[in-house]
Amino acid sequence: MELLHKGFDALDLAYAVHFPAHHMPKLQAAKQRATEIGQSVPVWLGDVAFNIASTGARGGYTFRCDTGSLGEIWFLKKPSTNDPWGVRISVSAVQCAIMGLAGVKRRIEEKFEKLGVALRQGQESIARIDFALDLIIPNFKLVADNFVMHPRFTRMRHAEITEYKEAGKTGRTQSVTVGKNPGRQIIIYDKRAEVLAKGNSHWPVVWNRAREQQGLPAIDLHDREASQIWRVELRAYKNHLKDDWGVASWWQLQEKLPAIFNSLLSDIRYTAPSLDMNRSRWPDHLLWTRVRAELQGKLSEMRSFATESAIKELLQAERDDMLKAQIAGCLIALAANRNIEFVGLSAFTRKAAEEIQSMFREDPAKTERKLALSKGKLA
Repeated sequence: MELLHKGFDALDLAYAVHFPAHHMPKLQAAKQRATEIGQSVPVWLGDVAFNIASTGARGGYTFRCDTGSLGEIWFLKKPSTNDPWGVRISVSAVQCAIMGLAGVKRRIEEKFEKLGVALRQGQESIARIDFALDLIIPNFKLVADNFVMHPRFTRMRHAEITEYKEAGKTGRTQSVTVGKNPGRQIIIYDKRAEVLAKGNSHWPVVWNRAREQQGLPAIDLHDREASQIWRVELRAYKNHLKDDWGVASWWQLQEKLPAIFNSLLSDIRYTAPSLDMNRSRWPDHLLWTRVRAELQGKLSEMRSFATESAIKELLQAERDDMLKAQIAGCLIALAANRNIEFVGLSAFTRKAAEEIQSMFREDPAKTERKLALSKGKLA
């Protein structure tokens, strides 16, 4: 059993502050523009860049402001004396993994300072915190019935077990979830299968950087026997954090996180079944023993060995490939519309490129505006 990664995977929180009123006209204009053109619009508020969407979010949030795939999504309300909770932030899983909890806190507070928002300690409220561990476990088979729950778990927060089976793989359990929002939750799932299915290619970068530190070769995800990667994800939501542990602020979270997660691992155990008829006496599976051991130490400082620049380069290359594939698809559709045969496809492509260049020249101001808009977006 080899640990590839451990660290925070999601963070949602709210702040009892509002953006200064002088930012509102620019935000409103960008939102209106996004509605008109059907895509988000980049805007600079002081030294902080956002992509402004055409819609807000439930709960009275007028603006949805994205700082890119490695950043956060900021949900903003218009300033109001009747509702002090004017900002909600959802931090990307990649940023959590790369920077750790302490690094995320510093980055958010730096942005507030640049935006002209004065923060006081205790103005935040933690709504969700996820911690994930990725391990290579050869020959591991996930069995939902091997979960044993302490009676305290169902008393504190209702527990549900949901089992998902991988399509086309008879009897193979790919994911098991115990618990639910707004309480607490544990999920074990096949991370390798998810990465291959969804193309979350930043995770192999994170994993391989950790292996490089140990002098080990990169993982070949196409070699299933050598890359059976399973994720154990621990989630604590607002009601559990606040009602059961009295956690709302950053310092409370940092102080109590080890106890919160260790309690979760005690109340929900993944076991190795024995002949004992009393399930509560079944011993912990080796996976659970390892997870408990890995949760020792100062969790808030944990971060990946992967760098932000390496992840950005990878995402940019992926975006290049995606855009080229879209262009190729559109060219083939255009060729089909004009009854072009396969042998004439190369000549048609050159002719289409000339036609597009001509379109650019017809309205250079419009072309320049669109280029500037696309370049200004945060990827």
